[in-house]
Amino acid sequence: MEELETLPGVGPSTAEAIINFREENGPFKTIEDLMLVPGIKEGRFERMKDRLRVG
Repeated sequence: MEELETLPGVGPSTAEAIINFREENGPFKTIEDLMLVPGIKEGRFERMKDRLRVG
C-alpha cells in the first residue's frame, strides 16, 4: 500500500480501493483498467499513468 501512495493523486483510501479492486477482480490487464477503480477518473489517471505498469 505504501508503494501505491507514492503515485501522484493516490492517498491511503485510493490505495486501499486499488488493492480491494484487484483482490475482487484479479490483476489489471492494462494500466487503463485502473479507471475501473472507484475514485479514479481520467484526471487522476493522467497524473499517474507515466509511473504505472502492469505485469
